[in-house]
Amino acid sequence: MMRPMSFVYVVFGVLLSLMKHSLAGDLGMSFNRHPEPIAAPLGDEVYFECSLNLPAEKFFWRHKPLNSDHWGPLIQSEDIGAKASRHVVYFDEKSRAGDYQCIAYYGTSGLASDPARLSLATLEDFVEEENEELQVTAGNTVPITCPVSYSCPQAIVEFYKNNDIIKDVVFTGGNTMVLTNISMDDNGQYHCVANNDISSQMYTSRRKTILSVLGSDRAQPPYFIKQPQFEYRVLPGKNVTLECFGAGSPVPRVTWSRIGNHLPSKVRVTAAGLNIHNVQIADNGQYHCIWKNEYGDKQCKISLHVVERPRVTKPLKISTASEGGDLEIFCSVSGIPEPVIEWLINGEFLPRDKNQDSRSLYISPVEKKHAGIVQCVASNEYGSDSGYGLLRVTPKQHLSGAAESRSDNTHSSSPNHREHTRIGGRRRPIKEGKRKGNALMVPPNQPNVTRLSDVSVMVRWSVPENNGLPIEFFKVQYRELGQKMNRKQGKWMTDTMVIPKHVRSFEVTDLQPNHTYKFRIAAVYSNHDNKLSSNSVKFLLNRTSDVKAPKLPVPILINTEAVGPHEILLVWNIEDTTAKIDGFIVHHRATTFAGKYIKTTVEGRTANSTTISHLNPDTAYEFKVQSFSIAAGSEYSQILKQKTLPLPTESPVQQVIAENTLKSAEINKTGSLFAIVGGGFGGVAILAALAAVTILYKRCKRKQNLESPQGLDKAVANGRVANGGIPDSKINITPNPLASLDTPEDTIPKNGQQSTMEMASFLNGQNNNSHNNGDATVQGNTVGEPSLGPPASNEQPL
Repeated sequence: MMRPMSFVYVVFGVLLSLMKHSLAGDLGMSFNRHPEPIAAPLGDEVYFECSLNLPAEKFFWRHKPLNSDHWGPLIQSEDIGAKASRHVVYFDEKSRAGDYQCIAYYGTSGLASDPARLSLATLEDFVEEENEELQVTAGNTVPITCPVSYSCPQAIVEFYKNNDIIKDVVFTGGNTMVLTNISMDDNGQYHCVANNDISSQMYTSRRKTILSVLGSDRAQPPYFIKQPQFEYRVLPGKNVTLECFGAGSPVPRVTWSRIGNHLPSKVRVTAAGLNIHNVQIADNGQYHCIWKNEYGDKQCKISLHVVERPRVTKPLKISTASEGGDLEIFCSVSGIPEPVIEWLINGEFLPRDKNQDSRSLYISPVEKKHAGIVQCVASNEYGSDSGYGLLRVTPKQHLSGAAESRSDNTHSSSPNHREHTRIGGRRRPIKEGKRKGNALMVPPNQPNVTRLSDVSVMVRWSVPENNGLPIEFFKVQYRELGQKMNRKQGKWMTDTMVIPKHVRSFEVTDLQPNHTYKFRIAAVYSNHDNKLSSNSVKFLLNRTSDVKAPKLPVPILINTEAVGPHEILLVWNIEDTTAKIDGFIVHHRATTFAGKYIKTTVEGRTANSTTISHLNPDTAYEFKVQSFSIAAGSEYSQILKQKTLPLPTESPVQQVIAENTLKSAEINKTGSLFAIVGGGFGGVAILAALAAVTILYKRCKRKQNLESPQGLDKAVANGRVANGGIPDSKINITPNPLASLDTPEDTIPKNGQQSTMEMASFLNGQNNNSHNNGDATVQGNTVGEPSLGPPASNEQPL
């Protein structure tokens, strides 16, 4: 029996733990000092320190080696009071380099700091290179670069002329010396010396730059002395010089401009290039450098990408969750390039699914062990940032008797019960691949939805990598929420368009503004069965007047290039790379086709190119691009046109088809010949000849159908042509037997009944076409033989 005093201690300990949880979550616990990155040589002792604004119960550290994705075990380290900790690393071997992280614990709840990297301070020797000889007309500007192989941190460089050190050097880019307005006095041999102060290493370049200054009486068009760097990545607030070194005779003049915009106000043209002071996001774009004299010009385009350290822009919204329930948490971040997001619960990293959107965390069912600090950490090559929140779990009420038995059977005793803690939000447990016999059918991932107009949305999805059955085509289904007739939800509607297997987006039209919908994707496999994705989150299609999304940047379509008979490469840019966009929509159509544009989505705010495939050869297309977010799309870019390359003149496949395909005229001639011969042999011979012609004709037509492309140059619904389109035919497909579990409001079939949905089959489109003088009969959305099922309808009972 517990003594009274022992009971008091237990209660006090519980209260103390709860108080620390409350302090950690409610009073703004945070790191006021994160570990800082450092470069050190082998043999040094390195100190990492962290501190918080509130006392912690204990501190631990952990290490992740370079080129590794796994953190090592927790290490107890020296505490500096109750708010700070120090970790000492004896850097005796290279394997100790990598990332170090501090974790502060409050009972069982832990909060992790931003990681800090320990790098090996070193300088590599110069690589042997041949001497460089420069012959430049007097009056020009000459850059001489020191070819440092690698240095951490950046090496200190000194230049020598004829073995004498050069003082008052004008530098650009750290390793390049600039000689302006050269004269005969600048003739000579130049070399450099690199020094790493931390590692105490010094190397002398064995490569010599031999400069010969020529008289200005010769004529020479402009040329580049040093090949320009075509791309720069700069953090906001830094200074940068876009190098563009041109020379000629007479000395050319340089002109700078910015494609699609004005030059920033804080720029200065120097002998080294275009200097931009205090770079900001608005300076992002393409810059044009042109050197010109009376004999010609030389020009280049240079891209400036203003990058951004990651930042968690909003606190995590975490409320009290019930044990056994579901929980979804979102992490709002910014950063360029796109940050990688990792999730932690009480300082422990959760496994990351590369196929899921890492900005959300889904837990099902919620358990007591999930209580504590939930944290998301966003990182890219320029830094990291984190946000956190306190998760409280309300224990499940334990009932007695039959009610308790039913509860246990519902949640824990089911043989299929699984725990789902996933990075990438889902409103229900992730379904495993469905098997039919030994065939694995892996479903598409949960779709994302973007508003395009008052009556249309863009649905986007992905398909996990798998070794299961190949997908033949997709269908999009949607259901309006809030419509309840006879206490039942509205039915799932299936769009009639057959979506080719290479497409991962689709525009759903004819919706109602200010109505709420859910969407899902059905994949149809080679065995004619189908598998459904999870339902999308609820999507309210607002009217234009109700949309308060910020104005999105309009992409600048820079270039289009034909890269094959069926592919065209597009390159674009945007000026404001900080805009909250999810990606881009590329619209294209043949210039000879006046129908709707075909839409292709390109995910990622930093994307700037894509290849549009499945085009017709030797055909002109027009293209335009818009950026989009979940709320809306931007204005369109300018339209550019490009023509695909023609097919090769010799095609063995076409020759084989030509030799083995009988034309209608040839068949008719053959039939006539048999008829004449048959007249000589009597009526029986005539009937035999006609039968032979009929068999030969059917074989030829069947071979034509199998060998010819499906639906070539045929218009298809939703603004798509048979370039990627597939003729429709019907097939009844058994739905996923778990479909009734997708959402709580779904109607569950009773007495083992299964519902079916009517879809178009790619395989039936090839093999089940009926023949009418060689042409397929088209009626409504049906190509081929009539379906044995009920009449076509948009209402699907799935």
